[in-house]
Amino acid sequence: MYRGKLAEQFVAQELLAWHGSELFYWARDARGSSAEVDFLVVKKGEIYPVEVKSGTGGSLRSLHLMLKKYPHCPKGLVLYSGTYRKLPEQNLEFIPLYVVATIGDNLFINE
Repeated sequence: MYRGKLAEQFVAQELLAWHGSELFYWARDARGSSAEVDFLVVKKGEIYPVEVKSGTGGSLRSLHLMLKKYPHCPKGLVLYSGTYRKLPEQNLEFIPLYVVATIGDNLFINE
């Protein structure tokens, strides 16, 4: 029941421990429709939206909306309980939850 919240808490703690003392997120409140992306990671002046999923599936509607609204974001990152994969046609990179500490390192973002 609380897997999603636990996954977000884990990611938040790792981001704070490895990448700074502040966390950022994106939210849009439009009439009749709201959207939210869990975290924003800044690397070399570029913003990467990060969505956390406790399972291997789920909707990424808010992440897609943000990438469409802000096309200067290089790509969206999805931290989830699956394996690493890229979807270049959707501008997304799926990263296992356990490697969250490498977000911002050369491993994923500096491509």
